[in-house]
Amino acid sequence: MTTTAPVPIVAPPAAPPVPETSATPRVAWRAVLLLAGVVALVHGVSSAWYGAFGDELYFVAAGRHLAWGYADQPPLVPWLAAGLDAIAPGNLVVLRLPVTLTSAAHVVVTALLAAELGGRRRAQLLAGAAITISPFLLATGHLLATSTLDPFLWSVLLWLVVRWIRVRQDRLLIAAGLVLAVALAVKFLVPVLVAGLALGVLWAGPRRLLGRPALWLGLALAAASTVPTLLWQAAHGWPQLQMGEVVAGEGGLTGNRWSFLPFAAWDVGLVPGMVLAGLGLWGLLRTDALRPWRAVGIAAVATTAAMIVAGGRPYYVMGLAAVLVAAGAVVLQDRRPARWWGWSVSVPAYVASALVVAVIALPLGPASWRVERGDFLAAGQVGWQSLAASTGAAYRALPPEQRAHTTVLAFSYWYAAALDRYGPEAGLPDVYSGHRGFAFFGPPPDTATAALLVGSVDGAAQLCGTITPLPAHRDPTANAVINGDVPLALCTLRAPWSASWASVTHMQ
Repeated sequence: MTTTAPVPIVAPPAAPPVPETSATPRVAWRAVLLLAGVVALVHGVSSAWYGAFGDELYFVAAGRHLAWGYADQPPLVPWLAAGLDAIAPGNLVVLRLPVTLTSAAHVVVTALLAAELGGRRRAQLLAGAAITISPFLLATGHLLATSTLDPFLWSVLLWLVVRWIRVRQDRLLIAAGLVLAVALAVKFLVPVLVAGLALGVLWAGPRRLLGRPALWLGLALAAASTVPTLLWQAAHGWPQLQMGEVVAGEGGLTGNRWSFLPFAAWDVGLVPGMVLAGLGLWGLLRTDALRPWRAVGIAAVATTAAMIVAGGRPYYVMGLAAVLVAAGAVVLQDRRPARWWGWSVSVPAYVASALVVAVIALPLGPASWRVERGDFLAAGQVGWQSLAASTGAAYRALPPEQRAHTTVLAFSYWYAAALDRYGPEAGLPDVYSGHRGFAFFGPPPDTATAALLVGSVDGAAQLCGTITPLPAHRDPTANAVINGDVPLALCTLRAPWSASWASVTHMQ
């Protein structure tokens, strides 16, 4: 009798582990809040330095012309600026308090994103610290602008989406709709991100998201919130659509399509930010650990591509930075990186990058020193009181009978906003401009038969019967935006303002 040896049972190869999406690492709240507190302190102190930025002056002026929309943006930031200025007139710290707080909150949201993606304490701190020293956010995190609030709202929206993918709690989708509504009241860019996310979900899932009633309710709430602004735009000829051409034509200011990606990479970070964002995009698109959130990686690619094609500015995609650096930090935590990669996200790399970026981006040292070196943000914060003083002197030098029928017409919306803010102290009357949003505030009254022209006003040849040059504004310490001497001239009108206003209105 022969016996047959038992055949060993070989288990089939184990399937790749399914990424855990039901639990999240504990948030390192103490360290994260400490980091956020440092950010709040830095930007709170920085907000008191130099002066109001040209856009901030415009927001205050625009908010005083209360409307559901403006030629170049939705209403929330102008309303906010005018309200804060009414509470504390001329106080920059109060005016900039919302962005000081959101800059700190951006760090917290970035750490929360890292935790949602599976990042433990070190990953959370790596991601939060990378956002802290982002050149763009460090430079603009104390300025009240759509470009500082919009990236934060994108980051919050992405955090809610990332969290929903993990826990599938539909109340998060309602919250996302409310955040989307706020973002739409700040800037009309977020629909590009929403479209990118939709593409990512259709491509990589989870497609069941599209069948959730809460999603459509949230989107409906966000869409409904835009109705007043869209009605305003329709009633005024959709000026917001013209702004796309204007932005695309200003490539010399923030780069063109070919330089979009390098500029965007610089905005994210000098060394740690670039490395983590690049690694995070790769991780979202290629790794098993981040497979549940692949739609977010696809959305990042699609959104960036859309901005490049449309001729947008590189900082338009800064709202993607938080989720990308968070994903990059998570990718690093469970593997031993190569020596170069390890060094690039080490403490010395963070410290060196922070020091370099702080010197470049923060308003440190005399404003004149930064203006001389071409710092656009510093240049936009100085010289406005001097311009108002020169303009006021020219206006007061007019004969009283002529001055009574003379208004002030400024070359640009920045000039007009500065004169609107500082002009009353210099004895100026109401200020007007045909440039961008200021044009929609209306023309001067027809009782004004002359205008003091500030700068090279477009359309002045058609507007004026005679133009009499006056001594130019000259201030060697003024800003690069004013760009040397500012011509002043007295214009006598060919026709009343009600008939000639269109000749000086323009968006460029």
